[in-house]
Amino acid sequence: MDRRRFAFGALALGVGALASGLPQPAAAKAASGKSASAARSGEPDVLVLGAGISGLQAAWLLEDQGLKVTVIEGRDRVGGRIMTLLDQPGYPEMGFNSMGEGYGRGLDIAARAGVEMQEVGARYRIGPPSLLYIGDTPLTREEWAKFPGNPFPDALKSVLPGELVPMLVAQKTRLADWNSWHDPVNAKLDISLHEFLRQQGLSDQAIHLAYDIAPYYGMNAYDVSALLSEYNDGFVKAQIAAGPNSFAVKGGNLLMPMALAKQMKGDLLLGREIVAIRQDGGRVTVHCADGATFSAPKVICSLPFSALRNVAIEPGLSGIQAQAVAQLGYQPISMVFVTAETPFWEQDGLSPGMWTDGVLGNVIPQRYGDDPQQVTGFIVQARANLANYWDRMGADAAKAMVVARIEALRPAAKGKLAAHSYFSWSQEKFNLGDFSYIAPGQVSWMDEMAKPAGNLFFCGEHTATGARGLEGALESSERVALEVLGM
Repeated sequence: MDRRRFAFGALALGVGALASGLPQPAAAKAASGKSASAARSGEPDVLVLGAGISGLQAAWLLEDQGLKVTVIEGRDRVGGRIMTLLDQPGYPEMGFNSMGEGYGRGLDIAARAGVEMQEVGARYRIGPPSLLYIGDTPLTREEWAKFPGNPFPDALKSVLPGELVPMLVAQKTRLADWNSWHDPVNAKLDISLHEFLRQQGLSDQAIHLAYDIAPYYGMNAYDVSALLSEYNDGFVKAQIAAGPNSFAVKGGNLLMPMALAKQMKGDLLLGREIVAIRQDGGRVTVHCADGATFSAPKVICSLPFSALRNVAIEPGLSGIQAQAVAQLGYQPISMVFVTAETPFWEQDGLSPGMWTDGVLGNVIPQRYGDDPQQVTGFIVQARANLANYWDRMGADAAKAMVVARIEALRPAAKGKLAAHSYFSWSQEKFNLGDFSYIAPGQVSWMDEMAKPAGNLFFCGEHTATGARGLEGALESSERVALEVLGM
């Protein structure tokens, strides 16, 4: 079996089947490659830093090949950016939400974990579309098209702000093959999304409303490469082509990494914040904040670069890799989970969902109860600058503001709302932001920033080039396992 088939065949066959099908010479090579000191001391062959989905999968792949692996995690839980509020109705997701039918790797590990999957795609489409609020004014699509403050070109007046940029990227993508987004031949296309949107006829005012208020990537349209948006569009289209269904774990996605962690043969150490990584004499030693140290011939780092930049690495990284660790952006996203005592939207006759251009952000109804028609709560989401603004307010003030603002826009909701949990990815010290994003001029980093540095190897969604989300994290775990195995 060659490297490419191992790395990408899981989309069709499932990574478990592929891993068990590795040729025996590779397994024998891995086993014989153990150092004498590791064998004598009982130390692991590989340390994996981070118990997110990429770290857990990398550990499983290597254990399946006979290596002894220890996973070290700074949090007191596994899952990384899979984060479910297991104590709230409907088990709201703060991170990873669902996987499409094309998530071959994701569906494979869900089956291996033994968790029950449920189709949730249809639930996203239940009910009327979210209302648009410009200031205090609620607008339907028809009203928006005639609204005096609508800055969109005449042909696009009826397109809602949250729809416009994804639509234009999908229609106007410059990539013949989205998988080639990071190929040097496309370097000339590595412009800002703002410049791309200007080329499509949008004014600065239109771009600000359609993107900068709630950017999917980056802090604004100037801050993200158009190639990243086109890559994401290609990945989404591939998922749609694979089938219309979306799947989530019944009872909460966090149950999946929890089940995977129980399948580990080696040690899983929680609550061990990593502060330094030192290579010396062909071995790597990891230092933790509590004074503990762990050593192995090889170390896999799945930490996001936003957190890794606060870890001392000796000898230091160099070149593009050092630059990427220091500068790669991570998306600020903050959320409040809100429940309603009674369905106020039935009283006022308006959609329960709201897209606003103000401090409230985006109000997203959740339908994850036994009855798909039931709204189990609302995720109120702020992105980029608005997320940072909420964080500066503090959790209690932000929750109070969210309730007060919904009540102001929807008087029927007054006295019926409760804000429960506040969650900020920027304030989560082991992430310091949600998923990574690529700024203009940084696409050329992708093929360099994840290369091994001596016996230090790298994985995580931020290093994936052929998939996004959970599927990208799993793609990266396959690549790094191959690197450690010397394939």
